Amino acid sequence: MSYHDKLVMQFDNREAIYVEKGVLRVRVFNIRPNPAGRSVSAEVEEIPTPGLGVGIFRAVDESLSGNMAPDRWRIGAGSLTTFSDNTWEMGYGGWTIFFERRVVEGIVSLSADWSEKSDDNSRYIQILKWLEDNEAYENTQRVFPDD
Repeated sequence: MSYHDKLVMQFDNREAIYVEKGVLRVRVFNIRPNPAGRSVSAEVEEIPTPGLGVGIFRAVDESLSGNMAPDRWRIGAGSLTTFSDNTWEMGYGGWTIFFERRVVEGIVSLSADWSEKSDDNSRYIQILKWLEDNEAYENTQRVFPDD
């Protein structure tokens, strides 16, 4: 099985934590590798979560979270994209997606405890520290290894 097939099998239609100068809880789906073009694309849909939407993302208004239509967008990565058993990274800066259940639950729990007075930047820094302290970053391999 190729690495790009493994990427699809591991992560397609899964809940995750999306980090890109901000943090959201998301579902990643429709992962489409393009081996000839050495690229991968996917669709991402926000799962509105109280306390998340930090950093560059808008904060979710808790009073609307049950009634808001989730935001959706498309991501892409080129030949340097990497993955592990529980993470997928753009490979040259940009986004990292964490799929491990304990990470998703840990970040959701952390964000639920924030007071309304804490600002987005400090929340973002707290999440990055939590990810580091809880060893969420893993050694990765390229989806398209050099021949």
